[in-house]
Amino acid sequence: MKNGKDLVQAIACAGVGYALGNINPAYLISTYHGYDVRQMGSGNAGGTNIMMLEGKLAGISVMAFDIGKATLSVKLCQKAFPRFKSSGETAGAACILGHMFPAAMGFRGGKGLACLGGTIIAFGFKDFAVSLGVAVSVLLTTRYLCFVPICTSAFYSLYHGIKSGNWQGAKILGSVVPPIIIKHLGNIKRIFEGKEFRVDYLWDAVGELERTGLKEAAEETLSKIRSLKEAPNMSDPSEWDTPDLPDKTEDEKDDDKNH
Repeated sequence: MKNGKDLVQAIACAGVGYALGNINPAYLISTYHGYDVRQMGSGNAGGTNIMMLEGKLAGISVMAFDIGKATLSVKLCQKAFPRFKSSGETAGAACILGHMFPAAMGFRGGKGLACLGGTIIAFGFKDFAVSLGVAVSVLLTTRYLCFVPICTSAFYSLYHGIKSGNWQGAKILGSVVPPIIIKHLGNIKRIFEGKEFRVDYLWDAVGELERTGLKEAAEETLSKIRSLKEAPNMSDPSEWDTPDLPDKTEDEKDDDKNH
């Protein structure tokens, strides 16, 4: 940072990005249906887990929202702080961190892939196309989604520095790489245990569930979610299960009138 003004602007950009990152649609959808997404399925508060639990439409909607909030944070701060050359990078990195470690959710959020994509999009569709090529190559080579954010985040911070010449911004973007790796250590462990889903799950869910030996557990989880959705809403008096009361006798009606 050149001066105190840059520091103030950096803090402001980080605050905006982190605040937007805290808005987690996967968590909101799950709580609306009566459960915590972090306690179901893979335990991740992100689009992939919601897709497994609630269906493809819900999963795609969550991913789109997470991409959008990261793009918005970058563009908003670039517009608000044009003289701070790393405003977008700071906001984007903070949004990714806010999504992964949200104070509003006890610092237990998602894993940052969609927000990483949204941050890259904000710097141009060419950047996104190049990064997408890297992501697809990693996915086709490994067939595991968890390697995509790790490799793409490391690649893009270097690519961004070379392309823009803003190595301060590149370092800020690179700061999310270690947290992303930490967030995916559980996935890597499950790969060695043979229990991590491959990307094949998107078109062969049954096959992947059988391969990982998680079919029974998945069926139990989905059954639990269905029962939670069907449970009456106790905050709505119209759904209270109250017994039918017998009609009052004529004598009881007369007593009511006298009182």
